[in-house]
Amino acid sequence: MIRFKSLLVFTFLVACSVYAVAQQNVRRVTTADSIKVVAAIDNFVKVFSNLQWKEFTQCFADDATAFFPPSAKFPYRANNKKEIENIFTKVFENARQKKTSPPYLDIQPKDLKIQMTGTVAIVTFLLEDPDLLGRRTLIFRKEKTEWLIVHLHASGVPLN
Repeated sequence: MIRFKSLLVFTFLVACSVYAVAQQNVRRVTTADSIKVVAAIDNFVKVFSNLQWKEFTQCFADDATAFFPPSAKFPYRANNKKEIENIFTKVFENARQKKTSPPYLDIQPKDLKIQMTGTVAIVTFLLEDPDLLGRRTLIFRKEKTEWLIVHLHASGVPLN
């Protein structure tokens, strides 16, 4: 019964979102697109947590850009998928040194918000750490039937 109610509420919210977007003369967002964006987010978190390199890199569009947190020691924008991969190679290497088996990272998005408009989805969430509040933005773009990351922004704010 709880599952049915949750599905009903989810369907209602998606329907309201689709209606609002359509009213703004923006390309319609379908329920299928909403579900695919959620699946793309879940997949990204899973393959990143498990350091599955091939699957991780497949989450990004070729023209993707990224800003990394200070811990990446790269203060500039990465301007394409190759530059993003070069930076994440080091992240993956460091994470593998800390644990011997998956999941290597404990990524638990908090306060997840998805804003959809046509072929673009903006996903924001927080990551809690004892000393730092991680802020993340992922912008997905629909390419054929896939939703790929075209921008990642990662920043952090000290909690103390």
